[in-house]
Amino acid sequence: MKFALLGISHETNTFSKIPANYDQFKNSARDGILYGDKILNQFRHSNYTIAGYMEASEIYNFKLIPLMYAQTGPIGTITKDAYDVLSSEMFEMLKSQGPWDAVLIANHGAAVSEEFPDMDGKFCQTVRKIVGEDVPIGITLDMHANISTALIEHTDVCVVWRTCPHLDAKVRGKKCADIIYHAVTKKIIPTQHIETPPLLVNIVKQFTGEEPMKSLVDDCINANNNKGILDTSIAEGYPYADVEEMGMSWIAISDNNRTLAEKTAKWMANRAWEKRKELNKPVLSITEALHEADKKYIGPKPHGKENPLPSDGSALQVMPKSEHSELGPYVLMDVGDNIGGGSSADSTFILHTAKKLKITGILQTIYDPDAVQECLKSGIGSTVDLIVGGKTDDMHGDPINIEGEIRNISDGKFEDHRPTHGGFTYFDNGISVRIDTNDGNTILLTSTRSGNTSREQMYSNGIKPEHYRIVIAKGVSSPRPAYQPIAADILIVNTPGVTTADLSTFHYKRRRKILYPFDLNAKY
Repeated sequence: MKFALLGISHETNTFSKIPANYDQFKNSARDGILYGDKILNQFRHSNYTIAGYMEASEIYNFKLIPLMYAQTGPIGTITKDAYDVLSSEMFEMLKSQGPWDAVLIANHGAAVSEEFPDMDGKFCQTVRKIVGEDVPIGITLDMHANISTALIEHTDVCVVWRTCPHLDAKVRGKKCADIIYHAVTKKIIPTQHIETPPLLVNIVKQFTGEEPMKSLVDDCINANNNKGILDTSIAEGYPYADVEEMGMSWIAISDNNRTLAEKTAKWMANRAWEKRKELNKPVLSITEALHEADKKYIGPKPHGKENPLPSDGSALQVMPKSEHSELGPYVLMDVGDNIGGGSSADSTFILHTAKKLKITGILQTIYDPDAVQECLKSGIGSTVDLIVGGKTDDMHGDPINIEGEIRNISDGKFEDHRPTHGGFTYFDNGISVRIDTNDGNTILLTSTRSGNTSREQMYSNGIKPEHYRIVIAKGVSSPRPAYQPIAADILIVNTPGVTTADLSTFHYKRRRKILYPFDLNAKY
């Protein structure tokens, strides 16, 4: 029994000025372009979707044939050339190495190319055309997917991760492969329905460990227990991809009962519609967050003292606030420079404000390959006077002056076997430089746009984040698995930038006109 494995995984921020061309995929610090067994080797010990596919193949004894997988970090629109080159090579392999009993796809679900606004839907349509109507196709998507009816039409099983930050990618990948296997063996007939109300959830309300999202995920899990339902999914959507499908969606998969699937998906969507105001409440400003962190900070948490998460990260979703020690840093989530959402990784807004307020004891990463090269010339132990950050575009603050000592230089490569957002294990910041500034902060300069999803990013450079007053994490939910176990508290900060929570700053051209909260009178 032969199952093909392939995918193009990209979260496209259509407002980003950095195009996702072929070189961005080829040279990605994430996984780049992988072929054959290199795909399996890369993800074998991870908690990513593909690891779930691999686990299912071992349990059910089907042969998982890895063809090709391409991924790059979230940036701008995929160029026509990049999609044409990547997809044509994948599709040729799919044609030439068949016939297939099934196909398993590992896409993200929020990809946009210059030619195809619904790139994921187009990808699935072509896969269907190649393998035919009788070959089951399964796809597992990120919770930030903007899912189209076309994608559902051209797949048999669409399963979406249920946690944000993303800790269950492997589990949900295995679930997708489970259903596909049983479809191949004719034990079930998966029948899907997608419900897409005119509803958006703001990025700052997407953490599934707190309300309002927690109860919506609970609804999804409870609905999966209904007789005849094979799987249920809730997708939060990705508001920085300007496409018609942008927004929340719900999928129910039944065993050959379209009416039941539709009824189940509608029930989940209606439950969310009742909470549409809660899903779009504002959060703290930069000044408010800095004042709160500075005022409440008590002291450092000893290195290694943390609230451990089990391997599947499930404690993150249920950990009550009372279990957090009062010791430890206050972690400020820099929403406008959410690297996992396609931002620049070099925002300086919080640092500039902290400087004006004379608040110190801050730890932050800044993407600045030019500054890194200057530091390489100076060497460890030297004192530098640099202008860093705010160089990618005009959306993420002015460059800021830092003076201090270079304490460490590393190749930027590290591993983390704790629970991480997306289930990744291997990381590469590019050459990285630790600078302890004269005014009491620590800046880690990186040569690639690297998120703050692993504390090993800091430990590998001799930095103990437990000992800082404030950690600025560039993200919204993705840094939580790394920093929630050591944080006194996590504060969501609405900063400017290409991933800001203030969606009124963006000029949308393709989104639905009737979409809450843009249209407060929207009906469902």
